[in-house]
Formats: sequence, C-alpha cells, structure tokens
Amino acid sequence: MSDVSDVQLRKAELRARVLARRSALPAARRAAAGKLIRDAVLDAPQVQMAGTIAAYYSIGTEPDTRGLVFALWKRGSYVLLPVLRPDGDLDWASYEGPDSLVPGPRGLRQPGEPPRGVDAVARADAVLVPALAVDPAGRRLGRGGGNYDRALARVGPLVPLIALVYDDELIEHVPTAPHDIPVRAAVTPRAGITVLASGGRPPQTPPLLGGNLSPQAP
Repeated sequence: MSDVSDVQLRKAELRARVLARRSALPAARRAAAGKLIRDAVLDAPQVQMAGTIAAYYSIGTEPDTRGLVFALWKRGSYVLLPVLRPDGDLDWASYEGPDSLVPGPRGLRQPGEPPRGVDAVARADAVLVPALAVDPAGRRLGRGGGNYDRALARVGPLVPLIALVYDDELIEHVPTAPHDIPVRAAVTPRAGITVLASGGRPPQTPPLLGGNLSPQAP
C-alpha cells in the first residue's frame, strides 16, 4: 500500500470514529458546547482585533456556529461565509443577518449576497475553520473534499486560522498529506483557545487529548 493510500485509509477511519462520536452526543450537550465555543471565540484577542472574519455556518452535528456568526455580525465585524462552487472550491459572500441566508448544496446555508470571489478569504483578518479533529502541530482532519485546503492555501502566514472542535477532538496525532494546510489555533468548549505549533510559538498543553474520541460532556 502506498503512503498516500495509507494516509487516506487512516483519515477515513478517524473520520468515521469522530462522526460516530458526534452522532452519539445528545443535542443538549452539542448546544452547550456551541455556546462555550462562541464565548471563547468572541473573547479571543485574535478575533477581537479582526475587522473581517471568514467564518462558516454549521450544519448537522458540527459545533454550533450560528449564534457565533450572529454575535460577530451584531458587534460590527464584517463576516464572510463560504459559498460552495460547482467545482468544489469556495467562494465567499457577506453575512447580513439570518434572513440573508439561502439554501445551498449539501444541506448548507449560505449568503444570498453577491459572491466576492475565491480570493476574498485572503483579505480576512481571521478565519474560523470547520474540523473533525486537530492535533498540537495544527494538523486538521476535514470532511475529505479538500474545499478548505484550497481556500486556506490563499491565506497569508500571519492570519489566525482557528479550528472549532469538541473537547476530545484535540487529539495526539492527525494523519496528513502534503496538500493539507495546518491551522494555527483550536477552540474547544473546556479549554477555550489553544495556540498550536503551527501558530508560530510553542503550543499550550491542552487539558484533554481525546485519543479514544469517547463521548464527553462539554
């Protein structure tokens, strides 16, 4: 088996474990985790100093970002949300409140405002990134489509790339391929924001490293 195939297999196995764990979390725990993540992101200096923030609108069992996106917009941040293009790349459009969202592909909710181009993410001062798992080196497990890796490759090296995950999704190691773009910080419900090795200084030691991905309360 080639190294690439081995990485893909290990990613698929980890992805299945995370998704199963997320499905097992009660809705009340997911909601509580989303509120803690919202508060941690709003208090993060990296976000407070950002005029333009590229975020995303959560779906399914992802940590809830709907309240976070609304709070960022209400306090005056210019919020960009992704618009999935037919080629799988991400365009970006401005969030103008909940009524500005329209149904998108794959169950997504995305802005109905005019798209601003795939390079709009490069003008953001902070980028909030969906993830299934993150490790202390900043390696990120996504859904497997490569959408965000393409988008994050356009972002400058000093812009905070912040993954939002549940507590036990900050794990010891995430398998990675050469094209994978690392994130620079992670936010979890209990620990708040954790700067990772890819963020330019040594990572903080997280209180939890959920190698077994067992369900836990936030």
